[in-house]
Amino acid sequence: MRNIINCITVLVSFMFSQLSFGQAMFQGYDLAVTNPAGVLAAMDKFMASPTGQAFTGNVRLYQYIANGESEATHNIVTVHNSAQELDQAFARNAISSDWATFIQEMNEAGTLVNSNIGEILFAGGSADNITSANWAGMYYFMSVSDPGTYAQALASFIDQNSDVGQSFLSSSVADGENPTTHIVVNWANSVGELLTNQPQSQDGWEAYASSVRDIRTVEGTAMVQLLKSW
Repeated sequence: MRNIINCITVLVSFMFSQLSFGQAMFQGYDLAVTNPAGVLAAMDKFMASPTGQAFTGNVRLYQYIANGESEATHNIVTVHNSAQELDQAFARNAISSDWATFIQEMNEAGTLVNSNIGEILFAGGSADNITSANWAGMYYFMSVSDPGTYAQALASFIDQNSDVGQSFLSSSVADGENPTTHIVVNWANSVGELLTNQPQSQDGWEAYASSVRDIRTVEGTAMVQLLKSW
């Protein structure tokens, strides 16, 4: 099992409106946490430090509600507005004693199960639909053979249900041996709302499912709930 020291990077995550993207980059980290209070304390401490205060976004820490056979208990997502901001964060952390302390404390609280990096392609729905302080999300990990056609079909489907939560499509650029090429995330105000508004129950599902049947395979799913944002 790899430890957190080698892999966790900047914790700058926030929800976007549909117009917030361009070259937004994300990093995701699955953690098997043995000391949840320790993770929370380490993140609180780091975000209050000078290095943490230099971040331009917000941190999101999630707990897995359902995650198949994975041993991961928690998920951290990092979003950078651009590749330039990502590089600046790496450079800032490389010489930061705040960061060194944070990594040590996180390493004592859990281990890294998986990490990935990619680009956010677009968002649909509306952030105004999410009013809960502890929203829930459904992750769909997919391998897509025709990204352009798939993105067009998904955008059309989401547009037909713009009053339901908020959704994101991202490309997964590096994820080890995982065959996932794209990730869709659907956000809702609670686990219950997420379960009662599954895509299969929404307008246009049959047409969408038929149009992407031969170009995408769902490799896995997971459900999370927000624990805290900074």
